[in-house]
Amino acid sequence: MIQASFAKLDSRLSLVTTAIHAGHELCPEIAKDCTLSPAIRLMEEDPYTDQMARLFPNHITVQSSRFLVDLNRRRESCVYLKPEDCWGLPVNREHLDAQILERLYAEYDEFYHLVDEFLGRLFYLRDLGGISEPLMILDLHSYNHRRGGADAEPAPQAENPDIIIGRNNLNPIHYDKAEKLRQLLDGKPLGNIKIDCRCDVKFPGGNFSRYLNSRYPEKVICLAIEFKKIFMDEHTGELDHDLWKQLQQLFYDAVMQWLTPSTS
Repeated sequence: MIQASFAKLDSRLSLVTTAIHAGHELCPEIAKDCTLSPAIRLMEEDPYTDQMARLFPNHITVQSSRFLVDLNRRRESCVYLKPEDCWGLPVNREHLDAQILERLYAEYDEFYHLVDEFLGRLFYLRDLGGISEPLMILDLHSYNHRRGGADAEPAPQAENPDIIIGRNNLNPIHYDKAEKLRQLLDGKPLGNIKIDCRCDVKFPGGNFSRYLNSRYPEKVICLAIEFKKIFMDEHTGELDHDLWKQLQQLFYDAVMQWLTPSTS
């Protein structure tokens, strides 16, 4: 059911990017009973973050929607069954066929197993190459800031930075790594603004980063990155192509500088 792609193209680069909420696809068994329109689902998904992830050689992208299985939640809450599971949206799947539900949980387990295999292979290749530094993982997401409607005022900037770096379950001894990336992003010009980048405001990171930081504390530093949807219309999904290209370049340059010995 879950459609995902794993690309391991440069084992010497100490970076993996992931976009686990970028997808929009639903399997037929779920799609036929889904009470939400594609437009509503799209608003709560993280479109285009897969494009950002693919800027870097080693990446994991998911084509399936979080409304199939939410890979950034704990297993017991990874399938949205009722409105309180997903922002009050009218989901009514509490009577979902037990076999389908178990299949969805199994798909969740299989995805995490594949992630472990993917990382294990990277660890092995890096060990062969004598690379001992931690593997940086950037888990890319985006978030809404105009929930009051397309014509409403955006949510206050004080609680809604343009980029959020989440440090969920990261050992505090690695906070300096997150801070160096924050400094490389904060204040950079984007369109007619300067990027406001802060740590752990609203989104410290979900289960995916928590899992990786807990499972591989000596080998991985996983940060969740949330881009505020200033590069698109969050209600229609329409992309501002020029602003998106600027953001992609800005982020790519900052990350590659972050990975160099002088700033890492």
